[in-house]
Amino acid sequence: NGTIPWFRIEDLRENGRILKDSIQHITPKALKGKKLFPKNSIIISTTATIGEHALLIVESLANQQFTFLSKKANCEIALDMKFFFYQCFLLGEWCKKNTNVSGFASVDMTAFKKYKFPIPPLEIQQEIVKILDAFTELNTELNTELKARKKQYQYYQNMLLDFNDINQSHKDAKERLAQKPYPKRLKTLLHTLAPKGVGFRKLGEVINILKGKQLNKELLLDYGKYPVMNGGIYASGYWNEYNTDYPKIIISQGGASAGYVNYMTSKFWAGAHCYAIELNSEKLNYKFLYYFLKNSQTILMKSQFGAGIPALNKADIETLTIPIPPLEIQQEIVKILDQFSILTTDLLAGIPAEIKARKKQYEYYREKLLTFKPLTPNKEVKK
Repeated sequence: NGTIPWFRIEDLRENGRILKDSIQHITPKALKGKKLFPKNSIIISTTATIGEHALLIVESLANQQFTFLSKKANCEIALDMKFFFYQCFLLGEWCKKNTNVSGFASVDMTAFKKYKFPIPPLEIQQEIVKILDAFTELNTELNTELKARKKQYQYYQNMLLDFNDINQSHKDAKERLAQKPYPKRLKTLLHTLAPKGVGFRKLGEVINILKGKQLNKELLLDYGKYPVMNGGIYASGYWNEYNTDYPKIIISQGGASAGYVNYMTSKFWAGAHCYAIELNSEKLNYKFLYYFLKNSQTILMKSQFGAGIPALNKADIETLTIPIPPLEIQQEIVKILDQFSILTTDLLAGIPAEIKARKKQYEYYREKLLTFKPLTPNKEVKK
């Protein structure tokens, strides 16, 4: 029920480096005589996770992990706190190099207090802030675009694979179908081929789940003809033989990624912690099955069990209920999702590459703009 922002490292991870509110708050009673940090203060972590900093644009407090920095009231030097905020990226790197590691990691505060940074004329500070703000804004826009595209793809995948409203066991399935926001051709197919709704089956009735064969870890190659798929998201190594042909849906059986769904488009070795999925029904399109399982991935990963190495039971896959519309409808859904997947993959590859390039460019200019040669005492400036 508190009203006073109380910042922790989690706030930086969740909300970035310009903070106007916190995840947790404290009450005025909890202050116990402490003064609030004024607006436009800097906090920088000098213990535990060293060197992380943020600009606080509200009166607030922070936990003991942070050291609080603000301009002294009697300081007559013109200092733009946003300029100092950008300088703190360099200060953060300095902190990481000046840490006492014996026992609990902490910055050498005696040296910290003697740290010097350049203060050019205010007009120059403000121009530097303007340039670096522009870089930051571009990076923010790219990250926002990336999140929006991921969210959009997930929405369409959910919408195209959700037939619960038009389950043929529901009396009003036909009326509900009319309300669904399906693409025009898909809706026409549903009205024509499944006017009374769509049937559902347990996955165990329409698929076979095969478990791979163990390869000893010491036998794995860094380079080889065929990837070895085991309990992770990526290949755990390579081998010069394969035991599974493509295309193949696989699901991670063991480890932290148990339940992760992948679609293999080349021959591979399925390890002991890899489930390979095969069809035993002519009424199911294999790629449609993949999209359904991929859309159910969160459910599968939440089904992990075991206190040691997490695992996924076959039964957790077999008991999932899958909609089985007519094959022509499945093929249309696969066509839509394939096209959307290609577009999204290109975007999701392009945007992170752009973000990486812009981040590198930003860091380059930040270092150049914030690094100044010290003034030489008593040296006449040439006109």
